[in-house]
Amino acid sequence: MTAEEPSESPLESTVDSTVESTVDSTAEPPPGTPPDPDLNARHLGLVEPSLAEVYDAIRDADREMNRAAAKRADAIYTAQRVLADVGRARAEAAELAGGRRPLWSPEEATKEEFACEVGALLRLPRRTAETLIEASRTLAEDLPATREALSSGSISYRHAQVIMDQAWGIRMGDDPESAARARAVFEDVLVPVAEVLTVAKLADRARRVRERTHPETITTRHQKSVEDRHVVFQALNDGMASLFVTGDAEKVQAAYHRTLDAALTLQGPKETRTLTQIAVDVLTDVLIGGVTPDGLGAGVAAQVNVTVPVLTLLGKSEEPGYLAGYGPIDPDTARRLAAGAPSFTRLLTHPETGVVLSMGRDTYKVPAALKKWLEVRDETCTFPGCRRSAKRSDLDHSVEWQHGGETDAMNLAHLCPYHHAVKSYTRWTPRHLGDGRIEWTSPAGYSYIVEPSADMRPPRKPTPTPKPPAPVVDVWNLDPEPDNPDNPTTF
Repeated sequence: MTAEEPSESPLESTVDSTVESTVDSTAEPPPGTPPDPDLNARHLGLVEPSLAEVYDAIRDADREMNRAAAKRADAIYTAQRVLADVGRARAEAAELAGGRRPLWSPEEATKEEFACEVGALLRLPRRTAETLIEASRTLAEDLPATREALSSGSISYRHAQVIMDQAWGIRMGDDPESAARARAVFEDVLVPVAEVLTVAKLADRARRVRERTHPETITTRHQKSVEDRHVVFQALNDGMASLFVTGDAEKVQAAYHRTLDAALTLQGPKETRTLTQIAVDVLTDVLIGGVTPDGLGAGVAAQVNVTVPVLTLLGKSEEPGYLAGYGPIDPDTARRLAAGAPSFTRLLTHPETGVVLSMGRDTYKVPAALKKWLEVRDETCTFPGCRRSAKRSDLDHSVEWQHGGETDAMNLAHLCPYHHAVKSYTRWTPRHLGDGRIEWTSPAGYSYIVEPSADMRPPRKPTPTPKPPAPVVDVWNLDPEPDNPDNPTTF
């Protein structure tokens, strides 16, 4: 546009027209705009960009995310196939070399290296990484229609996960062809509706379709599924947490109803708690202090490590305490747990703990005090992304004892049994950085630093400010007055 050309923006022309005449509120709205008596159609048409363009951008971005998920699955599957070839080559080389066979075969070691690599690279827990790898294989080999819909962006990865979760259960060990045909029918029914249903509605539909198409009876499947029962702890905000129990439907439901029945008996005119609150209290009281049907557990209570700053314990500070396996807790709760409850382990933080942090090469066995110190420092397995409790992990010499490693706080770290095996039988290697941090180097050459859960180092003492030097006094000239010939000093 040149300087001589007239310029008139839509907004300016509208302003001019409003001066000369009133706005025609009966003008036709832009195409696709629903009628709204509270909106002026002409004003709505001035929105830049239009609402339709914004919605199109949202949909396009979502489709791009879906295509990216498919691209990631393809890359993982490609790496999986390449490493499978590598594992076989390593197995052949090991067989030719002879020697003692390790606990993990070369194929197994390569497979576990890859799972750990994906988990560390994408910051995923071990199980999540393994599920992602298996999902990538499933999309490539078992569910081609689902993979195609994801690659086109028409369904999300969460929709694909719903289909995969149900398809994984359609298997028959002695007749894989029948299972493959059943999965194909299952997929043909679900993929088209996945493009229009929410994830929750698709999950409901998928369960019903799977039940109709599965070649095995539900009795046979239940007998296999019951082996996967488990309990999961999840930390929440503000000192709260959740406990998830997965098991036989009739047992879990019976436990739920019994909890509610017990809670109902405790309700009364003087009870201020809601039924839900009472139910939670009943369940936790029974689990912590109750007895199993076999009589086991009588007098056994949960063991919890609580780290309490000294000033908080003395009531001189409101600094939070720290509950191992959870995180910060309010000062009052920390004081109560440290006050003498027999089911809790008390550990008070102090600038000087008095714990012997190194035994050098004098002994392989880790002293009890150092074990406790390391348990609080690490809190969990120290492999990248692992959350297995230190209580259920091995205390490992990072540099093996037989290779000159010392029984030292900076050469000891907790590793769960799985990641202990990863360290021993794969090319993942740890290195202590001297301050509780551990650097892990993966077989691919990537480095990951694991921070300690608690900083157990004594606080640095402030360096005292040096005092200014004392002024030098001239003892031979104590008279502050300068020499004055008109006022001689008399002795």
